[in-house]
Amino acid sequence: MSDSVLYPSISVIVPSFNQGQYIEETLLSIIGQQYPNLEILVIDGGSTDNTTYILEKYSNQISYWHSKKDKGQADAINQGIKLSSGDIVCWLNSDDMYLPGTLLDIGKRFLRSTNKNHLIYGAAVTINQSTEKLFGGAEIAAPFEAFKLTYGDFLVQPSSFWTRKLWLEIGELNISYNYVLDWEWFIRASKVTEFEYIRKFYSVYRYHPLHKSSNGDEERREEIIDVVSKYSSKYWYTLYLEINKCYKLIKKKHELMINLKIPKMYSVFPYLSPKIMYMLKQKQDFYTVLNMYGL
Repeated sequence: MSDSVLYPSISVIVPSFNQGQYIEETLLSIIGQQYPNLEILVIDGGSTDNTTYILEKYSNQISYWHSKKDKGQADAINQGIKLSSGDIVCWLNSDDMYLPGTLLDIGKRFLRSTNKNHLIYGAAVTINQSTEKLFGGAEIAAPFEAFKLTYGDFLVQPSSFWTRKLWLEIGELNISYNYVLDWEWFIRASKVTEFEYIRKFYSVYRYHPLHKSSNGDEERREEIIDVVSKYSSKYWYTLYLEINKCYKLIKKKHELMINLKIPKMYSVFPYLSPKIMYMLKQKQDFYTVLNMYGL
């Protein structure tokens, strides 16, 4: 029996817009998986840089691509998954990459569950890249807890994979979100099935000056609050609201403490905001919100 019969089909959607400097590495990281039953669909939002040149270059290894205006990232991903046919679906942003062997490992893990509601996720290596510096780290996922997911996104999106059955049951991404589209969909999916956490690194998550999540600021915080208001508890909604009200001041205090090299600053930091400190059930909740806000 051939490998293409043994392994379930995987569809990788690549939403793209003006990421020509990174998308070739993204595509090569998918093509280089040499997965035997793979389709790659690139949905580009009408890039004006060299993206289409790169897509033409690899057109014989891409199952489908187009470059035309869309309604944003969520719309592009929805379009791609609708056009795809794989038993397993996922998306990889055009500035991220898969680590070698990722899709083969994922394919093996889904062998007996393509007809079920199932989602697998792991961790990612991170690259923080600018014109002056390049350094790395890790984006570590946490074991699955459905309620915890309603107030903190502990999944690593490029290291997440799920069955088409789950996608069809949950429905498409909400195109009204620009920053939390993946998190909101994961919360909806978590209501029908438990996710499987794998202690492995599957992807490379890249931060850079044009990285969307790093530049959302107030709009991103408002989207986070909206999701928490819909899916989590009153406690978490109130905490997110209160921290957002004084976020700029908290950020200034944070920067000042870093510059002054205050010892054990993270232990004393919450005490600089007495009203918020009084609200906390536990100190860690303060850092959970700040982490979600990108501080």
